[in-house]
Amino acid sequence: MVQATGIGSGLDIEGLVTQLVNAERAPVENRLLQRETRLTSELSAFGRLQSALASFQDRLARLDSAADFSGRNASSSDDGVVTASATGEAASASYSVRADQLASAQSLASTAFADSAAVVGEGTLTLRFGSTDYTPADPGPASYNGFTVDADRDPVTITIDDSNNTLAGVRDAINAADAGVGASIVADGSGARLLLTADETGVTNSVEITVDDNDGNDLDASGLSRLAFNGDAANLEQTAAGTDAAFSINGLALTSASNTVADAVDGVSLTLRGVSEGQPATVSVEADRGAVRSAIERFVEAYNGFVRTAGELTRYDAETGNAGPLQGDISARSILDQVRRSVTDSVGGAGSLAELGITTGADGTLSIDDGRLSDALEADLPSVAALFSTEGTGVATRTDALLDGYLRSGGLFDTRTSGIQARVDGIADDREALNRRLDALESRYRAQFNALDSLLAELQSTGDFVAQQLANIPLPGDRDN
Repeated sequence: MVQATGIGSGLDIEGLVTQLVNAERAPVENRLLQRETRLTSELSAFGRLQSALASFQDRLARLDSAADFSGRNASSSDDGVVTASATGEAASASYSVRADQLASAQSLASTAFADSAAVVGEGTLTLRFGSTDYTPADPGPASYNGFTVDADRDPVTITIDDSNNTLAGVRDAINAADAGVGASIVADGSGARLLLTADETGVTNSVEITVDDNDGNDLDASGLSRLAFNGDAANLEQTAAGTDAAFSINGLALTSASNTVADAVDGVSLTLRGVSEGQPATVSVEADRGAVRSAIERFVEAYNGFVRTAGELTRYDAETGNAGPLQGDISARSILDQVRRSVTDSVGGAGSLAELGITTGADGTLSIDDGRLSDALEADLPSVAALFSTEGTGVATRTDALLDGYLRSGGLFDTRTSGIQARVDGIADDREALNRRLDALESRYRAQFNALDSLLAELQSTGDFVAQQLANIPLPGDRDN
């Protein structure tokens, strides 16, 4: 018991007021809590349903265009000679590929220096790119025969001064210039040599180096001119010539500056990896049925995920009386029915999923007959593509349009969830109104009980006075005494 009592009556006024207010609050608060719980559950359920549909729509995007079925798979009978890849533009065919020579990058080496800290000289190096005619020492004699410049490539000038005039400094300056040549230092037993290698393979990617040497002689074998490689001064040794790849496709001789050949056959990219030693390699290009099959399997998996989620949210168990949060919700049931019809109904002129071995089970989910699907993909891939991707009527295209109406901004889900959220927010307003009403009721109860307490106090006081007066009246027997 609360010990505070009314001053006049001894009543626990605060306890009585609290009990009466709580009695008023409890049923209303319970109704608000139940409504809030139900609405929050519905909101969460629509979120789950929306997520399942969004995942399903993602899978549809891999099947709703004819391009999704035009992928090509390229393979080689000898990956050591050539590998291949193909796009949808490639025709299904086989090609005989023979590689006689791989493309290589030009490499130049300097004379030996004491070490990487040795001073080379100062001045400028100017690099131009094109085709070099050079006879190496083997079979020899070594000679620089000429250079044809590539007019489409700008020359690059590199300044060498007292901050970078060592062998290591020259290496770093060339690499920092990003000129199309990589520089490194190699120790070969006789000392440190500067090794320059063109970034790109091919005859036309060779480099010519002219020097403006601060010592006044741009051609001699001292100072910075030791790095000259041109028709006037070939002070570097060409250790490897830039060469084009030489190969043939179905007997047709071809060349390429790169070992990656992307323009010889439409839609097919070849990568030459080695020289043919025996029979040519066979490159086969065919429809990528494996990718289509995987897309269909993911489509079925996502659809089944949606169906199971929808079933769980709308279920009703007659034995236990338990129901899902969207049981009886007309929108949820309508979505499930419309999506099911869009997926399983026939496509005019292209059949239905059942013809691919994709059928509906008792629980509404789809299952795949692997053998029938493989046969359909092998026998008539264009018909499979039409079934899914025909504009406006294909299984994937029409279902994607249907889901877009549900999922887009302002669509069905936005409308339903916004409405539910507004009702949830309204419960907070109802609670505030309830609190205001109960605050007023509490004040009224307290005033009434305090008035009663005052009245009881007055009655008690009057009763005490009367009792006192009665006690003072002498009784008849008292007079004899």
